Amino acid sequence: MTGFTSWITILLLVLSPLLQALGAKGCGLLDPLTILKTIENEEDGETIHCVDIYKQPAFSHPELRNHTIQMRPTNLDPFGVKSRSYSNNSASGLQYIQSWHKKGEFCPEGTIPILQSSTEDFPQKTPRPWGHEEDPSESESKPPSNIREYAVAFLPVEDVQGVTGIINVWNPSVNWQKEYSAAQVWVTDGGGKAINTLEVGWLVTADFKLPLLFIYWTTDGYGSTGCYNLCCGGFVQTSNKVVLGGRIEPFSKYGGAQRQITIRISRDVRTGNWWLTYQGIIVGYWPPSIFTGGLKSGSSLVEFGGEVVNSDPTGFHTSTDMGSGHFPSEGFGKAAFFKNLVYLTRGGVAKDADTLQGRAQRPECYDVAVQRSDTDYGAYFYYGGPGFSRYCQY
Repeated sequence: MTGFTSWITILLLVLSPLLQALGAKGCGLLDPLTILKTIENEEDGETIHCVDIYKQPAFSHPELRNHTIQMRPTNLDPFGVKSRSYSNNSASGLQYIQSWHKKGEFCPEGTIPILQSSTEDFPQKTPRPWGHEEDPSESESKPPSNIREYAVAFLPVEDVQGVTGIINVWNPSVNWQKEYSAAQVWVTDGGGKAINTLEVGWLVTADFKLPLLFIYWTTDGYGSTGCYNLCCGGFVQTSNKVVLGGRIEPFSKYGGAQRQITIRISRDVRTGNWWLTYQGIIVGYWPPSIFTGGLKSGSSLVEFGGEVVNSDPTGFHTSTDMGSGHFPSEGFGKAAFFKNLVYLTRGGVAKDADTLQGRAQRPECYDVAVQRSDTDYGAYFYYGGPGFSRYCQY
C-alpha cells in the first residue's frame, strides 16, 4: 500500500503542471494538490473547492509568476460617506450574499473558493458597437456568429479611478443555447484591438437558469487574452467567502420584492491594483501588470446596463429577456434598474454619476431610460425589455 501511495504521489507531482494549465483554460480541472477542502452545496448542485491562495490560477499569467499578493487595499473605503449612506438606505436588499452561504460554511482562511464548473459554453464576449474609436482593420473582419444587443448608460468622464453602484437582480428567461442575458458594469480604456476592460455583474444562460456572479477581463479587444472568472491567470482572489460563477439568490419578482447586489471597483492609489468588492466583501483585484493600455492608470469609459446574445436559429429576433423582461417605462418593481451610481476621480473625490447618458442599440427590443438623480436612488436608470414582439420581430 505504501508503494502504491508513493507512485500516486509521484504521478500527481508529474501531472500537476499539466492539470494546472488545463484548469486555467477550462475552469473544470484543478491541480488536486492545491485543493485543501471541498464543500458540496447539494441543494443547488454546486461543488466548491477551497484552493491554497498561493496556488490559485492567477499565477499562471506570465506577468504574475513572482507576484506578491496584496491582501487588502490601501484604502478600505475609497468612496467614503457617500457609499456608506447609499448602503444604509438600501440595507433591506443587501443582506444576501450567495446561494452556497445557506450552509453557513466557508472556505478556511488562506484558501479561496473555486467552483467546479466550466464557462466554456459562455459565448465569447466582443466589443460593443460604440465607445472608443474602432481599429479600421476590424471593419473588414467577419461578423460575429452571435449578435449582441445592449441597453446601457455610460459615464462621459475621463480618468475614472473607481465606480460603485447597486444592481437589481432578476432571473430572465433565456431561450436558446449560446445565448445569455447579463446585467453588468464595464470599466474600459482603449479602442479596437487595444481595448482593455474589467467587467462584473450577473448573468443567466440557457444552461445555468439562475443568476450567476461573474467577472471578465481582456487586454486585446476580446481577442486571445482574458477570460471569465478564474478560468485563466489574471485576477488575484483574496476572499474565502465569495465564489466567482456562484449562484445569486434570491432574485426579484415582478410586482414583488426587489433584490439587489452592490458592486464596487476601485483602483488602489499605491499599487494600481483594481479592487473588486461584492456586497461589502473584498473579493480580490486585477493587477496593473496584466494590462497593456490606459487601465494601468485609469478608465476613460464606464458603462452600466444590460447585454443579450441574440442567436435565435429561426431567423426571428430572440425572445430572451433583458433585465426583468419589461421595458423601462413600467418603473420600479417591474423594470430592472441600476441605482446609487458613484464614480471616483483622480483626486479621490466620490461623485454621483449624474451625467449619465443612455444608449440602446435597438430600443424596440431592449431600451434604457436615465432618471433624474434623487436622494434615495442617487444616479439611476431603468433598462431592459422582452426581445421579440410585434415591434421587434427580426
